[in-house]
Amino acid sequence: METITIGLLGLGTVGKGVVTLLQKQAAKIARTQDFRFKLKSVAVHNRTRHQNDDLPAGTILTEKVTDVVDDPEIQIVIEAMGTIEPAKVAICQAILNGKSIISANKDLLATAGEEILRLAKTAKVDFFYEASVAGGIPILRVLSSSLETDKISQITGIINGTANYVLTAMDREDRDYATALKNAQELGYAEADPTNDVQGIDATYKLIILSRFAFGQSLRLADIPRRGITKISPAQLASAKQFKMKIKLLAVAKEAGHQLYSLVGPAAIPAAEPLAHVNGVQNAIAVQSDALGETTYTGPGAGAAPTANSILSDLLATGDDIVKGDCGREFNNYRKPAAAQSLTTVPQRYLITVEEDRSLTNSNYPDLFQQQTVGPHYWSGLTSVISRDTLEKLLHTLEKNGAKVSYLPIANSWQPVPQE
Repeated sequence: METITIGLLGLGTVGKGVVTLLQKQAAKIARTQDFRFKLKSVAVHNRTRHQNDDLPAGTILTEKVTDVVDDPEIQIVIEAMGTIEPAKVAICQAILNGKSIISANKDLLATAGEEILRLAKTAKVDFFYEASVAGGIPILRVLSSSLETDKISQITGIINGTANYVLTAMDREDRDYATALKNAQELGYAEADPTNDVQGIDATYKLIILSRFAFGQSLRLADIPRRGITKISPAQLASAKQFKMKIKLLAVAKEAGHQLYSLVGPAAIPAAEPLAHVNGVQNAIAVQSDALGETTYTGPGAGAAPTANSILSDLLATGDDIVKGDCGREFNNYRKPAAAQSLTTVPQRYLITVEEDRSLTNSNYPDLFQQQTVGPHYWSGLTSVISRDTLEKLLHTLEKNGAKVSYLPIANSWQPVPQE
């Protein structure tokens, strides 16, 4: 039986999860595969902090990344260090040294993924990154394998656990944003600096990766309009509940003609849709395709065990390629040119909430609102499908009286006009 030697960069939550699962599943891997794994070296920032970590016997703990990426015995490097630039340098050097790469680094994949993929293809090594999107949900392999023969028209994801936890707490416990975020931080569900999560940056990175697999299109950060959840108010949540809807941070990509429309931001989801019931730190991705209609994949989006499980799945695939001498195949080779467009500009329905003013009625705007509700300190209404220009004029009119006005799109109400 062949022994495949691996190296690990980083021993934080994800790195420790990989080591634990690798040891736990070692016997099963040996029984079911034509190879076994040997963890030779782990590179960390501060070796003294990890002296008591449970590592396989004989594993070398080092503070030098080069001890891993330049070691001629190491065949696979698992990158779990995070960040962009240091990780990119390490990965590229490892590839140039002929090593296959496994990574969970969504920030790096979204910003420099194409460059690294080209380098890996040239070097004829594997580069897999299932764990970079939605943690324990194997969505990238579903898109690249199970749905390879299907035509996908839309992907809608709840793919940031922190934002989903905060919105769930605000909705269920009637908390404002600041209180819900503080609680999430105390429980370890939010970072001390939660900017990437609550401003939708993390979800945008993941949508970029998903779009490559689903539509063959490499979107840029600037291509995707983004709004965070920091301005969501209890009044918006209450009015959504009155209309039997839930507010979630969504990442959406929708193909129409030769256009790929996208957005990341909070939206109101009708209760009849599965994504409306995804709560807490759970993730979910709904895929609309020609053959299967809508399929929804749910599971933990982060955490040591789910992420490590996805990394081990990549590790087995890479090990199999090494044994067969078949390294260098692309994780995703789908390419299809499409013009990037904003999903915020197309006709759609909206939930409008006016706080501290309950004097409005549907009769003020007979052609725009289909339903309305009045709460203790707010008025809100659901519009018909209206253009962005009409929305802007409506908001301007409502704001003339000095009231606080907010709006949210209604999920799956957008109606882009295909441009051939």
